[in-house]
Amino acid sequence: MNVLIVDDSKAIYMMVSQMLESGGHKGIWAEDGLKAIEAIKNNSNIDLILLDWNMPNMNGPEFLEANLKDKMTSAPIIMMTTENKPDFIKKALSLGAVEYIMKPFTSDILFNKISLVETMF
Repeated sequence: MNVLIVDDSKAIYMMVSQMLESGGHKGIWAEDGLKAIEAIKNNSNIDLILLDWNMPNMNGPEFLEANLKDKMTSAPIIMMTTENKPDFIKKALSLGAVEYIMKPFTSDILFNKISLVETMF
């Protein structure tokens, strides 16, 4: 599975991509929502998106809104963030995210969410 990791932290990208590789998946990095749009245009085989909330240039909710408007990808999107207030979770889900992971998380949590999403799609 090719997973687009949209996060402005290279350390988070490296940690999550190592988790994914241990499960046989490939991580692709985009530093913000704008870079994610570029990655989607250049990569037709993205199976899943892990999306951070707080990023420069285009944040997670802005990316979700752009995807709703322009239908850039049909890949399921999991929010991956420190934002834990119910209003944030509701907003992300209403904009098209299918799941929500709180940072920090373990590989078990990540793979459980991925398995859950795989059963949905």
